[in-house]
Amino acid sequence: MYLEAKRHVAPCDSQTEPMRRAIGAAIDYVPPKDKPGNDASLLEVCGVTVRVGYWRKFTALHQWFVGNVQGGHDDDCPAFVSVDALMELEAQLEQVGDDPASASEYFTADEDETLEESDVDYTLKVLHHAKRLQEQGWDITYRASW
Repeated sequence: MYLEAKRHVAPCDSQTEPMRRAIGAAIDYVPPKDKPGNDASLLEVCGVTVRVGYWRKFTALHQWFVGNVQGGHDDDCPAFVSVDALMELEAQLEQVGDDPASASEYFTADEDETLEESDVDYTLKVLHHAKRLQEQGWDITYRASW
């Protein structure tokens, strides 16, 4: 299960130029003037994806995303996570942290699965980072591969 941040990186955006330069160096980017036929599209850095969070077999959280972000469709496709969805999940996890008995109000899990405090704490940290990235123009997506 992955929460990822994605951002388009336009070639003329001075704010993302350091990011583009670093990625370009990592993939042996060649400036257009040195490319065959001056083709600016070859190896051009046009986007960045950053993993914000990773969970393994946190079924209750996965079911939350399926029901609240993926419209009930449990598939491997990335799903856009809105600001409102992040805020709602954060509020529900904080409620569970304060009152563990309330978990069943928000999270559907297998009969023998309980929400571990460490999973809740980790997920709240992930959501904090995701919200900060959203504020900076990054798109947040959720995807799971079962």
